[in-house]
Amino acid sequence: MAWMNPKYERQEYVVLRLNAPKGEKIFLEFNPLKTSDTADWNPTWEEWHCYRHPLRIYQQDYKCLVDYFNKIYPIMDAFNGTLEQAFDVCFDNWIGKSDWVRIILEIEQDLNCILDEEKTFLMDFLEWVKEALKHTSIIVVEGNL
Repeated sequence: MAWMNPKYERQEYVVLRLNAPKGEKIFLEFNPLKTSDTADWNPTWEEWHCYRHPLRIYQQDYKCLVDYFNKIYPIMDAFNGTLEQAFDVCFDNWIGKSDWVRIILEIEQDLNCILDEEKTFLMDFLEWVKEALKHTSIIVVEGNL
């Protein structure tokens, strides 16, 4: 089961590392949003922190991903529809499924030109994103910089 009850269970983070040291404190978290069919729904923090296996990537490693995010910006915020000019490593980024598909395609186009370790890292990232998109149409990427 992809979703959990945050009142009774704890998330189990999937941590992808390429070169980030173990003591790294700055990271991006990828949290799929548990969506609702309720009219005028306004998601609570718990609704984007209840995916059983969210993803965490530390600063030294997420730098290679930020270039791919920047390629698709500006985008419309997937929840409230506001125009977001740039990917923000310090705050929440509400990225919708169609924009994730664009990111996936950008990464897949480059895979043949990337060295083995980074290629494995990117393939693991793609695998996590594709699995998460089976359960949601929005993944919230939060930075703590």
